[in-house]
Amino acid sequence: MVVLSVRVLGMIGFVLALLLVPFQAPAHAAAPVPCSTAGTWTPGELNLYWFDVDQGDGQLIIGPTGKTLLIDLGETAWNSTGANTNAARIAAEIRAICGTGTSPVALDYVMASHHHLDHIGYSWNPQDTPGAVGNGLYQLLTPGGLGFSVGALFDHDGGTWTDANGDGQCTVGTSASPSDEIAWHNVGTTSQTARRWICWLYGPATQADRATINGHVVTLTNVAPWPTIDLGAGVSATILNANGKDTMQADGVTPVSGDHSAQATPPSENDYSIALKVNFGVWIYATAGDSDGEYNTSPNSYTYNNIEAKIGPLFANVDTMRANHHGSDHSSSQAYLDTLKPETVFFSCGNNSFGHPSNRAMDALRSLVTDMGIGADMYIANNPCDPFQADGVTPTNYTGVLNSNGTVSLHTTGAGTGYVVSYDTGSRTYTAHGNVGGGATGDVALVRINEFLMAPSPSTDGEWVELYNPQAVPVDVSGLYIDDVAAGGGAPKQIPAGTVIQPGGVWVFNFASGFLNNTGAEDVRYLRITGSETVYDTYHYNLSTTQSNKVFHRAGNGGPWCDTVSTNVTKGTSNPTTCP
Repeated sequence: MVVLSVRVLGMIGFVLALLLVPFQAPAHAAAPVPCSTAGTWTPGELNLYWFDVDQGDGQLIIGPTGKTLLIDLGETAWNSTGANTNAARIAAEIRAICGTGTSPVALDYVMASHHHLDHIGYSWNPQDTPGAVGNGLYQLLTPGGLGFSVGALFDHDGGTWTDANGDGQCTVGTSASPSDEIAWHNVGTTSQTARRWICWLYGPATQADRATINGHVVTLTNVAPWPTIDLGAGVSATILNANGKDTMQADGVTPVSGDHSAQATPPSENDYSIALKVNFGVWIYATAGDSDGEYNTSPNSYTYNNIEAKIGPLFANVDTMRANHHGSDHSSSQAYLDTLKPETVFFSCGNNSFGHPSNRAMDALRSLVTDMGIGADMYIANNPCDPFQADGVTPTNYTGVLNSNGTVSLHTTGAGTGYVVSYDTGSRTYTAHGNVGGGATGDVALVRINEFLMAPSPSTDGEWVELYNPQAVPVDVSGLYIDDVAAGGGAPKQIPAGTVIQPGGVWVFNFASGFLNNTGAEDVRYLRITGSETVYDTYHYNLSTTQSNKVFHRAGNGGPWCDTVSTNVTKGTSNPTTCP
């Protein structure tokens, strides 16, 4: 028994050493520092960098005051390590952009659009030998890697770790025999890339390679409101979609959301991508990972699902778009392009055999009617990416596509009234058009329910709901809805066409009495309905008795809700700053 105990202790010591050794930062390593004005970015404007990571994705957004958001940092080889990774090369670019010298950058935000190698890289796992693998976002954000830090790391809710074997480690097994330690939440196809990522993000807090991210991971679930992203004054950065939320599979019944890992032909991981809309001044940008734009089935036994049908109306008219799924023929549908009408488009692609970018998508952009005229300007990370289309025969038509190799950058001008795109042989200047229509360029997702009355006396006075626009630009809420409890109650009430809420202003929607409950439980919801529902704001109340001519309101416009009914009715004017 004594010999057995020594062996057990020896194994424990070995495991601890395995966890600790690869990730101990060198003693001379510099601490991460924020983006500084000594860099090459343009202070006072919105800056966007599309990195050349070959057939992958990586983009950096810097707000006017230097706040940073890195979206993806993909790799083309799972086993690239050390200085031979995209992460090592792009880290040097980010340091130069941010002016931090040899010091790593303290990033405010990092976002993993979805769990594919070409977007997040390949994570080390406790079952590996020290230094055997580890690139992409993992290499960037580990203490023994490139030493960057992060304030909040956004991840779609693919799954989490369960310590199935009780050993206190999150291990992944092999592709042929994967471990059972991942509890899948929103997933179709699965991979070792995803398992390794989840083990890193959600593994034990004592795992040394988690030191930088522990306590900083923000999981975008389908039940909690998605967080706001603060990139500085004047910037709106809104998460519009994740987890395939609100989209049905081709049968029209089965949601894309949920665990479909056991489904014979599951959805692609692409369909769980995060969609993000960024607005600065007039300029608007759309990026949505590898979201698909059709219903189809791959020969590789997974399905494509039309996520673009949901996110297109949420983006609406934009100035600049990163083409979904590297310009795949399964994305950037004609309906999606007609809705977004971008003047400038970036294709993040490199050497591939998938026919990226597709001739169909590029031809559609060449003839697209935009606010600038006919045709969108197209930029690309590498020209050519694939010389041929997916059939391996038809040549890819790169006519008029700008940039041959390397990072493409954009910065706004005039506080977002225009912008400049710089590429390998020059730059082009544009006027920002935003979401034209009455000059209303605000983000509808940021509008808030501010006050409402549910029991007028006499009832002929009618009920009403007040909306508040917290933005510095007007917002057009035409065609959106006010509703009560989901899947019940009265029919949703559509906001009339031409309804624009001015910056910092309120608008009151009046309707007949009898819609909102005046006793018992009820919800008031502000939402979009396009086949499925996208709820932007909601408030729940419960009244034991009828409270005539009283309101529920926030403390101050846009402030926290007062959960007690109030006689201080401020319909159409500023809310009281205190609660009753």
